[in-house]
Amino acid sequence: MSPKKTILRQLSQTGAQQYTRPSSITGFSSAPDKYQKAVNELLSARLLEGRPDEEGHMAIAINEHRRKDVDRELRPVWAHPALWAAVVLIAAVGAGLVI
Repeated sequence: MSPKKTILRQLSQTGAQQYTRPSSITGFSSAPDKYQKAVNELLSARLLEGRPDEEGHMAIAINEHRRKDVDRELRPVWAHPALWAAVVLIAAVGAGLVI
């Protein structure tokens, strides 16, 4: 799974407005550069909110105003509308060849 999806999935499971340090996310310690880059991209896309915690370190949470976009990012491949449109198109072409 990509670092972006890992971050979004873990933060969406923690609950609404539950701020977490990026370093506590699973996988961050194994590839900190990739995960830090993903956090920065998600912050610039406004899918995450960031603020300092009690100790002054960065803490992040899901931006609830962009929750639909976050859910869209976490949607599995088989649930993507374009995939289903392609399946229907292939089935229609296949049905046309059979008749």
